[in-house]
Amino acid sequence: MHLAIAAVLAAEENSNPVVPNLSEFIIGGLAFLILLVVLQRTAFPQVTKMLRDRSENIEGKLEQAERERADAERLLQQYRDKLAAAEDETRRILEEARSNAERVRRELLAKAESDAGRELDRAREAIRSERDQAIRQLRGEVGNLAVELATRVVGESLDRDRQLRLIDRYIDDVSNQGGAGG
Repeated sequence: MHLAIAAVLAAEENSNPVVPNLSEFIIGGLAFLILLVVLQRTAFPQVTKMLRDRSENIEGKLEQAERERADAERLLQQYRDKLAAAEDETRRILEEARSNAERVRRELLAKAESDAGRELDRAREAIRSERDQAIRQLRGEVGNLAVELATRVVGESLDRDRQLRLIDRYIDDVSNQGGAGG
């Protein structure tokens, strides 16, 4: 056995350390080919399948992400449309409220003017009534004063009919003098 080791050592000393021995080269090449065939039949299909599955998974996730992005954009557009519609509705409602407020204001103003007109008519009627009552009272007092004055002047008492005729004539005279003087 020592002899074989010595032969190997002697052969190694004579050979180039960079270039392998032909037997090692053949054995290494055969081992590599066997390993390559075994890997190609067992490991490579699984690695290829795993890479294909992973690629499909990534593509599926990218497609799903694209669909979700498109859905999100669609939803965003729907929300923007709804927001714009809500703003338009808000503007319409505000405009309607303004026009209703203006209409109510005009109606209240017309009602107030109408009420004020009625109150003014009532006040005029009350003034007219009070004036007529004051004129009647004044006629009565003037009549009494005239009768009293006439009784003193004439010196005798007047009957009721004569008294009324005298009062009316006196008031007419006073009225004509007041109207002519004014």
